[in-house]
Amino acid sequence: MRAYSLLEAAQGHAPEDALAALVTLEAEATRQGWEHAAFLAAAGRTVHAIVRRERPVAEELVADLVERAEAVGTPALRGIALALRAVTAARREDSAALLADAGRAVVLVDDASLPALDRCCALVVCAAAYNTLSLWELVDELYDRASDLAPACEQPMMQPAVTVDRALLRLEWATALLELGEERQALDQLHRAGDAVRLAVAADLPEDLWRLDVLACNDLVPFVLSACGEPVEGAAGVDDALAVLDAHRETLVGIGDVEVLPLLDALVGFALLRLGRGAEARARLRPAVPDSSSTGARSFPAWVRARVLADSAGATGPREGVDAHREYGLLVSRARWSARRAVLAAARATIATERLSAEHAVLSRDVLLDPLTGLSNRRVFDDWHQEVPDTARATALLLIDLDAFKVVNDLHGHAVGDEALRRVARVVAGHVRPGDLALRLGGDEFAVIISDEHDPAAPDGLDLLRATAEARARALREAVVATDWERIAPGLAVRLSIGVAVGVLGSHERGAADRIYREADVSLYDDKDARDSRDERTA
Repeated sequence: MRAYSLLEAAQGHAPEDALAALVTLEAEATRQGWEHAAFLAAAGRTVHAIVRRERPVAEELVADLVERAEAVGTPALRGIALALRAVTAARREDSAALLADAGRAVVLVDDASLPALDRCCALVVCAAAYNTLSLWELVDELYDRASDLAPACEQPMMQPAVTVDRALLRLEWATALLELGEERQALDQLHRAGDAVRLAVAADLPEDLWRLDVLACNDLVPFVLSACGEPVEGAAGVDDALAVLDAHRETLVGIGDVEVLPLLDALVGFALLRLGRGAEARARLRPAVPDSSSTGARSFPAWVRARVLADSAGATGPREGVDAHREYGLLVSRARWSARRAVLAAARATIATERLSAEHAVLSRDVLLDPLTGLSNRRVFDDWHQEVPDTARATALLLIDLDAFKVVNDLHGHAVGDEALRRVARVVAGHVRPGDLALRLGGDEFAVIISDEHDPAAPDGLDLLRATAEARARALREAVVATDWERIAPGLAVRLSIGVAVGVLGSHERGAADRIYREADVSLYDDKDARDSRDERTA
């Protein structure tokens, strides 16, 4: 929770204080072995670099973040890392990389079993990435999903950001429609922006920057709507409204705002033009802000400037050139809108493709997994049995069988029997290394395939591998015996018989897998007979 709080603060009015706290928190979390908290602190440092437009630092941090997320292996953290990488791709105008990373991140956090706050964070960051491409419809959908997750979050950390960003989204969407000449649709979006702003004003916003942006929008939207002839309850007079907006402007200038301030200036100029106060509009003209993350802040001020100057030119001379430039501007705006719609379709297609790939991966995994235990299944074993490696590979096979397991089912029932199989499977899985295979062959039969990393032609190579396999078999037997079976069912006891075989697989060893399997099978029954004889002598 502390990491998430500082991640939000890194975007606020005191980012350097937040950065120092994030560095301290990350160091402490790393010392304590808290991977999740350490990752989120590193994510906060990445957000700080992105917001401060420290591009080389952000690129380096996000590359490390993706690597850490892969190492931890948690889908939600991978989603956050990829979403942040998508935002950095936007900074370097790499739309293809943005769509690929954001699409993958959205699908990674589809899983309802993941922590709600992590999922919410990934969705909000993905929305920020898509917003740089003006994909407002998709951004709005992601905000809906993030809002739906809010009740399940440990704390509503993301909800203030969603509330503010949704208001700014509507405002930016409206400005794009004005550029396109779709004024009715633009005014509808402004009304929705007003609703979103009122919700944001009522919210408990943690950062002064967000609060000041929202308060400015709360006075800006009614002023623009009134200037366009839209009914607004309690709207102030023009001069009074301008005085209030000028005060907001001074505040936003003071805090270095580059998102809302350009839109405020441009929308005030547009409203004055609609009110027939072109001279005042011209006096207030200011250039666009090229380094703003808001596409509206980059383009809409330029559009308003052109409209105001065109209106002035029309009053003093011929309009042919002015009209030609206006028509050209409209063509460019429509081409931009058409391209935006194409990118939106591409973004949706990328998400759909990623979702299909994820579903296919799940299906493929399920085909190769035993549903009861989660171990690899007989199909995987059969593939190994038929495989002929290109290079020689020393291999050991452990065949495992539960002794008298039918008695377990008969005495305790199949539910207890299934739980016993799951417990044995966990023991088996806990005794394999990366690269080895743990399998359930069916019923009460299991197997472990050990691939030796050493040269099979080395002196004593197979003998060393056999010793390793037999030590693994002893450890498995001991671990199963040590399991507290009484907690599952009174009187329950489970024992294993294990057969061990070693050999060399390779293109010059045709049939080697079959020989290893038959040898392990004989060894298994020898072990079972020996255990039965010991039990009889004990009895």
